[in-house]
Amino acid sequence: MYGLWGFERLKLKMMVVMLLMLVLSLFEQNMSFSSPLNSEGLALLRFKQRVVSDPFSALSNWKEIDGEIDPCSWFGVECSDEKVVILNLKDLCLVGNLGPEFGKLENLKSIILRNNSFSGSIPQEIGELKELELLDLGFNNFSGPFPSDFGNNLSLTTPLLDNNEFLGNLAPEIYEVKMLSEFQVDENRLTDAATIPSCKTSGFPCIESISDCYSCHMMNE
Repeated sequence: MYGLWGFERLKLKMMVVMLLMLVLSLFEQNMSFSSPLNSEGLALLRFKQRVVSDPFSALSNWKEIDGEIDPCSWFGVECSDEKVVILNLKDLCLVGNLGPEFGKLENLKSIILRNNSFSGSIPQEIGELKELELLDLGFNNFSGPFPSDFGNNLSLTTPLLDNNEFLGNLAPEIYEVKMLSEFQVDENRLTDAATIPSCKTSGFPCIESISDCYSCHMMNE
């Protein structure tokens, strides 16, 4: 009888140990999932979902591998201290729009999306990025109002918004930002048609390389 009772006690102890190991494993997974780098990676994947055309497959390595998300290894993404600080996707003829997921990229210092075909309005969340110093959205198709928080962002010293479709309606907040900027937006170019070859075209039938983005635009003009 004692031997049977001892065996049951041993089984109970093993079950308790296994349960503790399971709890610790779940805790570690939750910590990893909620880490800043993982959160930023998920935000970038949501941004990728809004890209409806990627003619050069620039975002092809933006994906989860074996359950791991490592945005620091992705094209156009630069990190510092395991935080995403630069997003540079210029001259890629990407088509899509921007969403509120940018608010999760709170460590961004530079957003460079120049010479693509992004459209729609600039998300309010971009104006809330307190570390952002450079915002280059030139040569796209953005329209609508600017985020109201732009004027309160003292870090943003370089807003480049030329050649978009803002219809000349610059909010007062943008003028406040421009007073802090060394590279001011060319106001005349905000409402003029683009005179520099760009990706602002509806189709890319002749694109074979990134350099073709420019010549392709000229053929479609």
